[in-house]
Amino acid sequence: MKKIIAFLFMFCGVHAFLFSQTPQDTVYTHEFLELRRADDLKWMTRDQGAIDRYVDENRKMTDKSCDVLFLGSSSINLWDGIEQDFAPLKIIRRSYGGSAVRDMLYHYNVIARGYRPRAIVLYVENDLSGDSRHDLTAGEAFDYLRVFVNRLKRDYKGIPVYMLSYKPSPSRAKMIPKQKLVNALLEEYASITPDVYFVDVASSMYDAEGNLREDIYKPDKLHLNRKGYDLWTSILKPLLMQYKQ
Repeated sequence: MKKIIAFLFMFCGVHAFLFSQTPQDTVYTHEFLELRRADDLKWMTRDQGAIDRYVDENRKMTDKSCDVLFLGSSSINLWDGIEQDFAPLKIIRRSYGGSAVRDMLYHYNVIARGYRPRAIVLYVENDLSGDSRHDLTAGEAFDYLRVFVNRLKRDYKGIPVYMLSYKPSPSRAKMIPKQKLVNALLEEYASITPDVYFVDVASSMYDAEGNLREDIYKPDKLHLNRKGYDLWTSILKPLLMQYKQ
C-alpha cells in the first residue's frame, strides 16, 4: 500500500521540473506520468516478477561495480551470450521483456540505482509498440527517455550513458516513421548533453537497397537472432572497451 501511495504521489505532479530552457526554447518535461486509464497502475506493475528477482539478486550481490550496466527491454534481456560478447568487460544486466520507459521509471530504484558502473547502456522501444491503448506519441517517448537519462546523470555524475537508437523491425513496420523521429531527437539531444551518446544501430539493419535485412531477426520478426546481436556487438563493443577496469 505504501508503494502505491508513493506512486500516485509521484505521478500526480509533485516533482515537476524544468528540463532545459533558453530564450528560444520553452520545451520542458515533468518527472511524473499521467494516469490515463483506470488500469494504468496494473499495467505499470505487470512485470513485477522480474523486478522481484532483481531485488533478490541485488540483496545477494557483494560487489555492484561493473564496467557496463545494461538497462532496457527484451532486446537486452534476450541477448543470449551477452557476457561473452562483451568480454573481458564485466557487465550487469537489469532488463526485462516488454518493458517501457514508463515502468522502468517506476522500477528505477531496483534496476538503475545503487550500482557502480563505468558506463551505462540504455535500450527500450516498447513505448512505441503499436499498442494504441498504451503507446505514447513520439514526442512523449522522447521526453520520458530524457527524464530517465536525467535521473541516471543525477545518480551517476560523469558516467557516460549510451542510448541505442530504436531498431526497425518487420513486425512493427508501421512504427518506423515514429521511431525515426525519436532517433533524430535523441541524436540531437546527445549532441548537446555532456556524457550522453547516441549509438545508431538502426542504419546497419538495412541492406544496400534500403530494405530491412531479414536475416538478422528471429521468426517473430521483432527480436534479433545471433547474427543481429553480432551486428550490434560490432558497433557497441569498440565504444565500451575504453571503460575496462
